[in-house]
Amino acid sequence: MRTAFRATIVALLWAGIFASRAYAHGGIAGPDELGPPVITSAVLGIGGYWLMMLWPSRSRPMGNKKRKPMRSVMR
Repeated sequence: MRTAFRATIVALLWAGIFASRAYAHGGIAGPDELGPPVITSAVLGIGGYWLMMLWPSRSRPMGNKKRKPMRSVMR
């Protein structure tokens, strides 16, 4: 959990630093036009990440742990 928290903080800092530098040099629009797309992309990115992390994995039978070799079609 600490690693995910650190990664989120670093990502937000990088986004803030680059957005402020671009704004200072006239490269992008103001915060009122920049805020919603950045917030939306951050929410979608974090939501997508956690959706994949919490998605239930395929259940496998617990009986026989050894897999049988596949039969080859061509003999």
